[in-house]
Amino acid sequence: MAETTILETRETKRSYGLVRGGVAILCLGLPFLGRQRIQVTTERVIIESGFLTKVRDDVEVFRIRDVVSTQALWQRLLGIGDVVIKATEGRTEERHTLRGVPDPIAVSEAIRQAWNQSARPRQATNIDG
Repeated sequence: MAETTILETRETKRSYGLVRGGVAILCLGLPFLGRQRIQVTTERVIIESGFLTKVRDDVEVFRIRDVVSTQALWQRLLGIGDVVIKATEGRTEERHTLRGVPDPIAVSEAIRQAWNQSARPRQATNIDG
């Protein structure tokens, strides 16, 4: 079965918090340079981030153990939130935080849907006809 895209966000709004966001605006004027691009497929979650240095992190869907979405009050006002993906790599747990995601509930549901599809056993086709 080919890998298909379930959800894609082109640019997320990084949630620095009120204090760090205010300092970034005052000092740099460019608080959203390190935006994330997120793609959820049937096989993996792809997280690309960075401005000067690009980083791509692939999280295989079958390794995901839990997905948590959080929204502070000010994030709810902006329509964004954070999604934390808890995955396992061998015996250790990894945490991948998607910051400033528009509609974090929809993103976490898309990841859950991909995980459910990968967790179900494939149905065997009847060759006997």
